[in-house]
Amino acid sequence: MHSPSPLRPAGGTAITNLILLAMAVAILVSVVILIGQLLMRRQRAREEWERSGRPEAPEKTPEEKAKERQTGVIWGCLIVAVPVALVLLYTVTR
Repeated sequence: MHSPSPLRPAGGTAITNLILLAMAVAILVSVVILIGQLLMRRQRAREEWERSGRPEAPEKTPEEKAKERQTGVIWGCLIVAVPVALVLLYTVTR
């Protein structure tokens, strides 16, 4: 009838699906933890700033805001693109 492929053992697709799922979960957990830590640090810094009685930071110029937005977009794209590229490379090379 049909002989199994010597390169791929029986049940190989289940293992590859589990590996992809594990990678996705690890990436998602990492992103959630990083965002949580960032928010906590900002809150602590703001509370410390208020406790010390310092005035609020000066308002940012539109150029500074645009640069920060651009930096945020770049990092956001990298956070999404790198894991997607890794998963695609894994899928193509398996």
